[in-house]
Amino acid sequence: MNTAQNKIVLTEHLTTKLHNYRFEMLLAALLLLLFDKIFVADNDFFTRYVWPFNMIVLGLASVGIFKERNIWVRWLKNILFVISVLVPLLFGRIVQIPVLTEAIFLTFTAYYALILVEVLRQIFQKSETTLSVVFGSVCGFLLLIVVALFIFLFLEYNTPGSFNGITGDSIPQIYNQLTYFSMVTLATVGYGDITPATETARLTTMFFAISGQFYMVALVGIIISRFTSK
Repeated sequence: MNTAQNKIVLTEHLTTKLHNYRFEMLLAALLLLLFDKIFVADNDFFTRYVWPFNMIVLGLASVGIFKERNIWVRWLKNILFVISVLVPLLFGRIVQIPVLTEAIFLTFTAYYALILVEVLRQIFQKSETTLSVVFGSVCGFLLLIVVALFIFLFLEYNTPGSFNGITGDSIPQIYNQLTYFSMVTLATVGYGDITPATETARLTTMFFAISGQFYMVALVGIIISRFTSK
């Protein structure tokens, strides 16, 4: 077997491993993205180093998710993946151009929505409840939080004042606060310290609050029904 064939075999082996543990790696990356701010108090350090690292890890963790899809989905995934890796590295320059910044927020929304759809597709195709399905279900809920986060971020950036209770005007500050808001919205906790102020923000918040409840009720019901039937 020559060197080229060895590389192909090694690549296929690595891809298979990534796909077999895709939900576990994706879950770890999502938890890292959403919660590691707890351990990093310095906003500047978090923005420069921690957040780009988190985004790149999340992009890499999503590689194994799309193995079974058709060619156009793979191409779309590859393009969005490259963008998701390059943007954190060039974020300091990108934020200087408002139109490009808004486009990036929408691109991230589309990328994580695509991952969410693929995760849900694979979960619903499973005929029985396994640990992998449970991990995938948690990933789906966390991905829904991330999608909500970037939509809320787009709204606040495009129309400042869309949310009451936001302090600071830099994107990292707004990002951190809207991460928290996205979590409490989908969990329907509603502490009231941050609230939607515009009609668009209210309707978007209502949509994600309902989506979070529907996700939990529908998916948990499916998992329990499969487990009990087995």
